[in-house]
Amino acid sequence: MKGAQAYVNDQWNTCGLSRLPQDAQAHTVTLHFIVPRDTQYTDLLQRIADEARSRLCEAYPGRTVTCEPIAGSVIGDGSGDGINLHYRIGPADN
Repeated sequence: MKGAQAYVNDQWNTCGLSRLPQDAQAHTVTLHFIVPRDTQYTDLLQRIADEARSRLCEAYPGRTVTCEPIAGSVIGDGSGDGINLHYRIGPADN
């Protein structure tokens, strides 16, 4: 079974992590991961969210990064099953 870090690594470009806004303002970031329905379970989705949050913390050093709770995350988008993860990035300190 594929782990959370593998999902984040494999889908770096398609989920949105490679196209993050870089200005100093606060942001809301939505990342979309394709995770087949038959492999989804709560702990895996939480681990993907945590791994993506870790990557966002690296991309926004010194800024607060919080993930909104994962709720109703399974969606059928025609390309397989996916999850949308929503994060709030705090403004940069001046």
